[in-house]
Amino acid sequence: MIRSRWARRTLSCLLAGLAAAAGWAGDLPNERQTVARLDGDTRYRLYLADPAMSHLIDGRLHVVDGRQMRYLSAMSTGFAGQWALSPDRRELYVATTYYSRLHRGTRSDVVEVYGTDDLALRHEIEIPPRHAQALNIRGTVQPSADGRWLLVQNATPASTVTVVDLAGRRVASEVPTPGCWGVIPWPHQPSRFSTVCGDGTLVTVELDAQGQALPRTTGVRFFDPDADPVFIHYDWRGDTLYFITYGGEVRPLQAAVAGVQPLPTWSLLTEAERKAGWRPGGYELFAIDAVQNRLFVGMHRNAADGAHKTPAQQIWVLDLDGQRRLARWPGQNAIAMTLSGREQPRLFLLDAEKNGLVAFDARSLQGKPLARFDGVGETPVYLEAH
Repeated sequence: MIRSRWARRTLSCLLAGLAAAAGWAGDLPNERQTVARLDGDTRYRLYLADPAMSHLIDGRLHVVDGRQMRYLSAMSTGFAGQWALSPDRRELYVATTYYSRLHRGTRSDVVEVYGTDDLALRHEIEIPPRHAQALNIRGTVQPSADGRWLLVQNATPASTVTVVDLAGRRVASEVPTPGCWGVIPWPHQPSRFSTVCGDGTLVTVELDAQGQALPRTTGVRFFDPDADPVFIHYDWRGDTLYFITYGGEVRPLQAAVAGVQPLPTWSLLTEAERKAGWRPGGYELFAIDAVQNRLFVGMHRNAADGAHKTPAQQIWVLDLDGQRRLARWPGQNAIAMTLSGREQPRLFLLDAEKNGLVAFDARSLQGKPLARFDGVGETPVYLEAH
């Protein structure tokens, strides 16, 4: 009797609720889907490349507000998508691959062009199905300094560079770069880009007005690939291009109208630190504050051959002009880093253990984190600031 009475009361309440809901439904307005525009304050906006290693066909680009350490959005980057921002930061380019049967079938490569105000797709440009399907690094896709060309690294495994005419929305040319890797656009000469070659040289390519490569000169040798290779990651300070070697040597080059000129090299390490096995490591392992002339680099101890991607145990802060260390900070297991904000710059580290972002005051030498935000994405490996 009790159970039966309780069941009847429960059913009666449920039916009354459904009837009320049905009556209310007619008074509710129809929902309309919209796309929200992002906050116009982009001083600390960050983009994290995440290849999604457990399902590579559907990579991600995570967008984070590094000022408040809050998640803004996610974008799909397809299979092994490579991305870069336009020089004016109004557009975002993704060079990626799609297959007709998701993970197999006919391959289609495109450059997708998104607006950075709302992350909506503007259009796409079909490119040859040869773009490098690799982890995102700075040198896989980059625009020229004037925003006219987009340079896409290819691998078939032969190395070439697709030159995309962004205004014309077409492929302008494909430049053979045998034995070389990475595209490095020159900051003040938009018709030129360089690439690092396996024989220890930096080769420079100049494009004509149609995007075709002009005959190039012999590459400039600046490292010994057998004794001490360079990391492919690079950064600029003015017209000076910086690389760091596996052994901790800083290798700068001057990019001038007449060509590339290697500058004197110097070491991050003292002799005692070298004997202790301190070495640089990571993917995007260093960043340069060109205003303060400071170099930030991830370092680890007891390094051995093959340990060049080891997350940072410490972040070393160095004076580029004085070529001396200023501070050591906790490494935060960083594999990538970037600087954001000119007036009050922050250094953002990507913690590989916690998939976290850690923010530091780039002008202070105290090394105390300002904030952190963990659990961003699945397997993020690279980040850039807006």
